Amino acid sequence: MKKFAFTLAEVLITLGVIGIVAAITLPILVQNYQKNVTVTRLKKVYSELSQAVNLSVNDNTEVENWDFSLSAQDFLEKYLLPYIKTTKISEASKPTTVSTFTNTYSLLNGVTFSSKIFIPASSSGQQGFAIFVDINGKQNPNVLGRDKFTFYIFQEKKNYYNTGYGDCVKNIPRGGLYPDGYGFSRDRLLNDGWRGCNKKKDSSSSGYKVGSAGNYCTALIMLDGWKISPDYLW
Repeated sequence: MKKFAFTLAEVLITLGVIGIVAAITLPILVQNYQKNVTVTRLKKVYSELSQAVNLSVNDNTEVENWDFSLSAQDFLEKYLLPYIKTTKISEASKPTTVSTFTNTYSLLNGVTFSSKIFIPASSSGQQGFAIFVDINGKQNPNVLGRDKFTFYIFQEKKNYYNTGYGDCVKNIPRGGLYPDGYGFSRDRLLNDGWRGCNKKKDSSSSGYKVGSAGNYCTALIMLDGWKISPDYLW
């Protein structure tokens, strides 16, 4: 009986085709996995922060009545840390002053964050509390919109809040927790020349625009239903 088998040339050609397909698809699979991890961790930290704010409101009255004149560290210790399971991983250089960052903390899933009281542009009035999240801790790339994201706690209803590096949110309905970029249209979140999510790269030595470029990525991911859409600059 005649037996059929692949020739060596056929086997090599098949392996070559498989290698080419793998080379094309593997980076896409890895990138999709990274995006899924990013969204999952970001959604988790937002959930934990939201829960902490809600629990704090139950114990300390509405956000509108919180004391934003405290130092950043004191604000964090009074209003948020009692309601989040964290581990302190580094000391701030001057944690007692209003203008400096707090100590850095790690959540149970490895997400790290530090915070800062900031004074918006004079036309904005009240102070805000910024929370800077790094979803993979000390690992690279440490870039806004990739692994670094920003949330704010604002004290009162306001048309705009401005960090001094552009408007960070719009039409805040009440005091509470908001992502950077809250209230803006999707087009603004994506294309804003200073804080937009697709305007991060320029000719700087680091390859990324200095300042707040990429900050609106936080709100964009949430607006898109907790996913990273194809036009998101990854």
